[in-house]
Amino acid sequence: MNDTRYPCPACGAPADLSAGCSGCRRAPDPIAAEVVRLSREVAELEPQVERARRAYTELAGRLSTVSGRRAELAAVVRAGLAASVVARPAPLVGPPPSIGPGPGVAADSRPGAAETSTRTVQGLLFVLGGLLLGTAAVVFTAVAWAAVGVAGRALILAAFTALALGVPLLAVRRGLRGTAETFAAVGLLLVVLDGYAAWSVDLAGVADWPGSRYAALVGGASAAVAVAYGRWSGLTGPWFAALVAAQPALPLLAAEAGLGAAGWALVLLGVASLNLAVLAALRGRGGAAQLVGRVLAGTGHVAAL
Repeated sequence: MNDTRYPCPACGAPADLSAGCSGCRRAPDPIAAEVVRLSREVAELEPQVERARRAYTELAGRLSTVSGRRAELAAVVRAGLAASVVARPAPLVGPPPSIGPGPGVAADSRPGAAETSTRTVQGLLFVLGGLLLGTAAVVFTAVAWAAVGVAGRALILAAFTALALGVPLLAVRRGLRGTAETFAAVGLLLVVLDGYAAWSVDLAGVADWPGSRYAALVGGASAAVAVAYGRWSGLTGPWFAALVAAQPALPLLAAEAGLGAAGWALVLLGVASLNLAVLAALRGRGGAAQLVGRVLAGTGHVAAL
């Protein structure tokens, strides 16, 4: 079939793209020729579309039939399984077998396990905070002390000491034992600083006393306060503070006597005996308390030798 021939749209006579219309001599019309060609193509495609529509309708019907049959058979299978489960006796209920690491393998040795516990980190932060507060108290007492009057000094230190020793009592009631231990340590440090402050302002003429005697008195008084505070608050730190504060008391008292080697040996032996007595008292408690007692007892014994 020659696609270049088409009927003239003006007169209907045969026309050609090369010569135009043979009747009215109209020039060649490519658009009219394309319309004729597309009409022939549409006539060819319509039967194909009809055949495809019929095939689709047939396949859709088959799909619907197969899906319905499948649903019916699946329902039969489910009903059979339900009947068998009801007829079967119930198994014994018991704890599932534990699947854990084998012998000798730590439970927290898996990759990504926490390197330390939350309580350890919390305690470390409390210790660091207490060190910062203690450092600030020492710096204030040693540097900024001269810029305040005697009454102001006494009032400031007394207020801070009372506050630092009062906070642990409230913290213990709320279950914040780490906070209580930290503030108790700072408060007992302030007790020692109170003694230094009293000597620096010559409170009640204590500046005329020998320095070693006054230091021994401050150490003994601080130890007594720590013991009383530990019994009252139920905390552990004050007992350690009392033991540490009591260590230099006896040697400081003996410093004025001009003792010889034998005398100092007896003094240090007395300190070691005190530490051993504390260790014997803490023997049943174990843990950190017994460790501190052993360290101090060993230190006093070595010094006595």
